[in-house]
Amino acid sequence: MQNDIILQVNNLSTIFKTERGKFKAVDGVDFFVKRGEILGIVGESGCGKSVTVQSIMRLYDEKRTAIYGGEVLFKGKNLFSLPYKEMRKIRGAQISMVFQDALSALNPLMKVGNQIMEAIQIHTNADKKTAMALGIEMLRQVGIPTPEKRFHQYPFELSGGMRQRVMIAIALACKPKLLIADEPTTALDVTIQAQILELMKKLNQEMEMGILLITHDLAVVSETCQRVLVMYLGQVVEEGTTEKIFSYPCHPYTISLLESIPTMEGDRSQKLSTIKGTVPLLSQIPTGCRFAPRCPRAKEKCRQEMPKLVPVNETQCVRCWYPNERNED
Repeated sequence: MQNDIILQVNNLSTIFKTERGKFKAVDGVDFFVKRGEILGIVGESGCGKSVTVQSIMRLYDEKRTAIYGGEVLFKGKNLFSLPYKEMRKIRGAQISMVFQDALSALNPLMKVGNQIMEAIQIHTNADKKTAMALGIEMLRQVGIPTPEKRFHQYPFELSGGMRQRVMIAIALACKPKLLIADEPTTALDVTIQAQILELMKKLNQEMEMGILLITHDLAVVSETCQRVLVMYLGQVVEEGTTEKIFSYPCHPYTISLLESIPTMEGDRSQKLSTIKGTVPLLSQIPTGCRFAPRCPRAKEKCRQEMPKLVPVNETQCVRCWYPNERNED
């Protein structure tokens, strides 16, 4: 229902200002996130996933670095039209973000407890004693053992998994309505990855918040997300329910991503499937379909004309002149 939508992104664009000119890193992105829903954004490195979510938070310097376009409606308010001070009040309180490298994101000179308390006291009227009690409780909620002890430790004294849990505790301290998780399990071992993802799913259900999960790991998406956006070179090339995307992928890029996942079945002497070429630089965006130079099914029309994102059924859209014909609804 419309009332369940907490984030609506309309025609989002982000242009970076550099010494070599202006380059559009995000181009015409549309999506929404519902309360209690986990939406996955997938694609190769350089496809614009992180730029998209950091643009939503307005993290780039708007005077010297970036130009934003389109609308980002959070609970009906356009975040791009808010004064900067008003935007700062929303960050961390109503929209929080978990970054992929906790060791870089956490302040190495501050004890983790003080960093949680800082987030609480900036956005609430809590005194020091209340903030400390809440900080310890947040560490307990995210599954850190002996939270009273860990509260007084520095980031370097914690393991990678614990640091990531601290990041989640900071992000959730003010009970946000939307959590953005940018590659939250990168560089963690498989066991810790599973624990972090299970924790996010648990908190998502308990707090009924929306989650935007950015990842390049399709296995994580299949286990965690209800819907998926597939991005390529700053554009959404396919979107739909997780079930549809994984069962009936339409775009050649989505198909190639799924085919590149290693399996335990088949002939072990056979080479793994790969996507030829690499994601082009923003200064070298091709004419027509952006995936055409790497697409095994590209025709002349693909190289000349940009396709629009159009529905192929009730739960799936695709940006392709010749979408996969296997998809039937």
